[in-house]
Amino acid sequence: MNSTDLGDEDTEYEVTLRFRPDGPAVLGIRSKPETAETVFMEWLGLYGQAGTVLTFTATSNGETRPVKGWTYEGGLRVTGAA
Repeated sequence: MNSTDLGDEDTEYEVTLRFRPDGPAVLGIRSKPETAETVFMEWLGLYGQAGTVLTFTATSNGETRPVKGWTYEGGLRVTGAA
């Protein structure tokens, strides 16, 4: 997946980090997919441990779509372009 294919200037990209499933979230909202991708990978390297849930989503026209996800147990999932 090429992150430049994710959307247009009206798309918002969100990276969410939880240290346990359904726990409190740390959010990073970005306007560029490349920046969100960088944050996702940095957070994965820093905080990727058992129990951590990391997601990367894109929201456009009120519709949120998953782009990537990661859990220690399941590994990296690329779920599609936004």
